[in-house]
Amino acid sequence: MSGGWNTIESDAGVFTFLIESLGVKNVQFEELISLDVEALQQLNPTGIIFLFKYPTDEKPSRDKPLDGEFDYAAVEGPHAEDELPVWFAAQTIQNACGTQALLSVVFNKDRPHEKGQIKIGPDLQDFVDFTSGFPPDIRGEALSNSDLIRSVHNSFARSSPFASDETPMATGDDDVYHFIAYASINSTLYELDGLQPAPIRHSERGGCKSEDFAEAVVPVLQRRIERYPATEIRFNLLAMCEDLRARARDIGDEEMLAREEAKRREWRWENALRRHNFVGFVGEVMKGVTAQKLKEGAYDAWVEEAKTATKKRIEERQKKGQHGGEEMDVS
Repeated sequence: MSGGWNTIESDAGVFTFLIESLGVKNVQFEELISLDVEALQQLNPTGIIFLFKYPTDEKPSRDKPLDGEFDYAAVEGPHAEDELPVWFAAQTIQNACGTQALLSVVFNKDRPHEKGQIKIGPDLQDFVDFTSGFPPDIRGEALSNSDLIRSVHNSFARSSPFASDETPMATGDDDVYHFIAYASINSTLYELDGLQPAPIRHSERGGCKSEDFAEAVVPVLQRRIERYPATEIRFNLLAMCEDLRARARDIGDEEMLAREEAKRREWRWENALRRHNFVGFVGEVMKGVTAQKLKEGAYDAWVEEAKTATKKRIEERQKKGQHGGEEMDVS
């Protein structure tokens, strides 16, 4: 891995084990395939991580966001005795936004007045204490330069022999994706986006308690998605929630527990595969197969068969159109 920040996937298994590797307990992520309030309420989410195609030609405004209101005061100080300022950091480096989004939720939920509060562990607690008095830009620099957070983040990047240590600057022609977070903080619905100058408030102050979060955040997400053309389906939503294995144990649901344990085993396997580079292995397999086909005198027929199969797959994709794949239900 390079000394910078590498791209990570928007994947429930990646984010769950990433946050656990940083010392956070009793938390996991679940991918959402629809914006259904009832289904979201069943998860009782702590926050939402939203991945979307970033409009590189859109210039952020310091006066008013496209939806909601900037809340500069929330970062500067609390509005009630039992509240704490919103922990908000500016994004100062490329590729860090996924980890920054999930930490934005975690750091704002490890609070005495939060029910079922998250425990972030000693290492992250030291980081929060160290950065508590910093403004958002310096706080973002501190996060970007944290060896612990960066190394854990990079350990979940997909291995590639073709990755460069240099991070190219995005242009208007590139597809650039960005992570942001939504959470109920101090009983207020906030959008936490490190590319914006402040947290964005989407409810009246004090008007969105934790139990109201699912119902409040769905219309905000729907409005966000509706800014894009109807053909744009490249969105991903991850809900941060309680470890579902703990919930299964609490209610004595053995079937649910077995299902969640199997999911964890699958996530571990997928994360292990991400750490390995299989290019050399595939190359050696291809050499062996090619040598065997040449020895059997079947090489030319094998190549023609492969060409025919490839042509058939291309034709099938063209028939299906360019908008294949599962779409997110935003109704």
